[in-house]
Amino acid sequence: MADSTYRIVRQPDDTFAVEIKRIGALPQTAAGFETEAAAQGWIARDRRLLAGSDPYGRPAGRRWHGT
Repeated sequence: MADSTYRIVRQPDDTFAVEIKRIGALPQTAAGFETEAAAQGWIARDRRLLAGSDPYGRPAGRRWHGT
């Protein structure tokens, strides 16, 4: 998603965290990654999940069935 930015940050305990900023949302942090590669993998998965969701925020793969 083009309106999301990610930044990997090394923590004082030598783990890694990902700072996430999205337009229209408060900044978030995902912490507890043992390696920078694990943090990068999490970012890739998050981007895929966001790309697969619809504009109304329903998770990918779930369809709305109106009444």
